Amino acid sequence: MSKYLVSFGDSDKYEVDFPGTLEEFKNSDKVKDLVEKVESFLKEKFPTNKFEDIVPLHIEEADGTTQYPKLDAATVSEIVKNAVTQIGVEKFTSKLNLNAPFDKI
Repeated sequence: MSKYLVSFGDSDKYEVDFPGTLEEFKNSDKVKDLVEKVESFLKEKFPTNKFEDIVPLHIEEADGTTQYPKLDAATVSEIVKNAVTQIGVEKFTSKLNLNAPFDKI
């Protein structure tokens, strides 16, 4: 059984056990379901954004020396909360940049 680390954007990393290679895990139903859950929640709050640009999915192999929390229903809600915060920061930063003194140059 292999261990993989999953995160979205700047979220914490969460550990997932999977009986296959990294490539198999990336293409698995487990990952597709996770992405679908996160994106469907975000689409309700931010209907027009491209989420993969702001909160991209990162998957890597765990090195086995560091313990990370297991990915479960509770941690998915933490990922979603963090993604909402990241999107809010991105929107605020974009608004600040538009109001910059030299935005027309």
